[in-house]
Amino acid sequence: MKSRVHQYIEKHQEQLLGSAQALVRVNTVNPPGHNYQAMADALLERCQGLDLPAQVHRVPDQEVRRLLGSDEFPRYNLIARWDIGRPQTVHFNAHYDVVPCAGQWKFGDPFEPGLAGGALYGRGAGDMKGAIAALLMAVEALKAVGVEPAFNIECSFTADEETGGQLGAGWIVNKGLVNADFAVVCEGAAGTQVGCGHNGVLWLEVELTGKAAHASRPEQGVNAFEAMASVVQKLQAYKRKLNVAEHRYVDFDGEARNPTLNIGGTFSGGEGDKINTVPAGARFSLDRRLVPGEQLAAVERELRRAVARAAEPPCRVAAPLRIAPCVVNADHALPQAFARAVQAVRRRAAGYRLSSGFTDLHYFAVAGGLPGIGYGVKGERIHGVDERVRVRDLVLTARTYAEFMLRGLEAH
Repeated sequence: MKSRVHQYIEKHQEQLLGSAQALVRVNTVNPPGHNYQAMADALLERCQGLDLPAQVHRVPDQEVRRLLGSDEFPRYNLIARWDIGRPQTVHFNAHYDVVPCAGQWKFGDPFEPGLAGGALYGRGAGDMKGAIAALLMAVEALKAVGVEPAFNIECSFTADEETGGQLGAGWIVNKGLVNADFAVVCEGAAGTQVGCGHNGVLWLEVELTGKAAHASRPEQGVNAFEAMASVVQKLQAYKRKLNVAEHRYVDFDGEARNPTLNIGGTFSGGEGDKINTVPAGARFSLDRRLVPGEQLAAVERELRRAVARAAEPPCRVAAPLRIAPCVVNADHALPQAFARAVQAVRRRAAGYRLSSGFTDLHYFAVAGGLPGIGYGVKGERIHGVDERVRVRDLVLTARTYAEFMLRGLEAH
């Protein structure tokens, strides 16, 4: 039976590819959250076609307004289940939102996926609509062959991971919609690596206020842009201090990494800016990544102090996102079992890693208290121009999910 499942996936890779292409074609850029309902409806139809009982949950508008300031773009999350009466349930989670696009893409429109060199191009192909297609193909293969998984399967397709996931994975966990014993987040590692956690992240938004004036008399104003440039320059010393041994974390595979600070992922001026005015306002962002062992509150205090010391005049600082580092015990039965499934499909020894980015794993493993891992397709140029995923990797990832579903958590 197991070989028939793998054969089914291999024989239906064109359908797998078509499923991934269909998902990429739905522009779910976040922010602001385009076409979420269309994506939820498409995934609902796909689940119903697989005879998976599923329900779409709309986040109440007042909760969206409270977090985002507007409910113009509603949030939707889908939960699907395949309950066969097993004593254990594994929850598979994947987010469907994608980051904004820029630049010149190989096939023009980043939401009209193209094929070249054995790879599928398009925004979300690697992060993470390819993984959604692979997961659903694994379920389809088991059902088509007529074999039941070793555990009950619960799936969620959620919003907003790219902006923190509070109204996506965080919302379904907080509302008690997850009814499982283990969690697999379908990103965070790939290939022969099993994800056992992720870095933490702190986002700060810094706003400096000056005084507007005519550019012919700049001495009558206070230039907020120049003040911002001064703060950015002074923060270089803070960045250098992060790259020292005392901050270093050594991953499961021996790779060393340090905390990072990215300055100016977003930056802007004020509404009244003009080439012949002294700018009265300037804003920029800080993205501080935390390695395991760092404490989120302490890092925020330290970074806020660094900004305050660098700013003249004083500035306003907000923190739209705080996520602590998340680390899973690689010796737990779940990562060990998933590693055996990886080895069976990839024909190479599996290892463990901690993602340098953040994922929704912490909602399940920390807030939800579930043992969890991360594993998905190996995307290339994630968040960049010409994002893509190898078609062969789509197939192997679908087979890995199916192998794990067949094996379960018991050692073989």
